[in-house]
Amino acid sequence: MRGLSLVLALTCAFAAVAHADTTATTSVSQLMVLEPGDSSYKLFHGAVWLENDKASTNYRWGGLQCKGRDLSDSSVQLLFAAFRSEYTVKLEFVITEYKDKQYRCVTGFTVSKS
Repeated sequence: MRGLSLVLALTCAFAAVAHADTTATTSVSQLMVLEPGDSSYKLFHGAVWLENDKASTNYRWGGLQCKGRDLSDSSVQLLFAAFRSEYTVKLEFVITEYKDKQYRCVTGFTVSKS
């Protein structure tokens, strides 16, 4: 995929007030994108599960749970391309709190070929 080769040099970084943590490099296990008509869209706009911690953790973006931390359409497309082509990713995230529960919110990511 021609566009995906560009990903090797691309790091999507978004401004974050809080200190961002970084996941281990791993593959994408699952990707969820919500549309405005979904009942959960108000809370978050999408989530990604990584292979190394998929049973216990997901990383979200947008909505009330990750306010101000939305991913662009092109970033979501890059994550899907990584998932489809089995590239590995490393996510940058911050932990936010909404209604006394913590969420990991994506602030950027790196895609690489292993």
